[in-house]
Amino acid sequence: MGQTQLLLVVLAVILVGVAIFVGVSMFTANAIENTRNAIITDLHAFSAKALAYYWKPATQGGGNRSFTGVTIGRIAAMGENPNARYYVESAQDDNCVIVGVGKIVTSEGDSILVRVQVSPTKRAIVEIVH
Repeated sequence: MGQTQLLLVVLAVILVGVAIFVGVSMFTANAIENTRNAIITDLHAFSAKALAYYWKPATQGGGNRSFTGVTIGRIAAMGENPNARYYVESAQDDNCVIVGVGKIVTSEGDSILVRVQVSPTKRAIVEIVH
């Protein structure tokens, strides 16, 4: 009788340990996915503001049909929020690239990196790395 009870206790401890491990793994994966989606949403908002800068005349503080001179400070109140840190990687006459680097570190030890390329005719997510 004592060995059966001890075996059941050991089995229960193993099952609880596996359940905790699976729960933590699912929580981490969900946090990474939510952060990635939030960064993409923020980058879409920043790309809309970059397009507004592109079309705005220079006399009104815009680019006068050029992305040259656009910075994250011109299109956003802050270059960082709880989701990520954002910056303009490149800005030329006809396109600019805005990057978001996530604040959550993945299990591989990397941060989430999302890059969006903006031009007068389209916005495209260029790369998502995690």
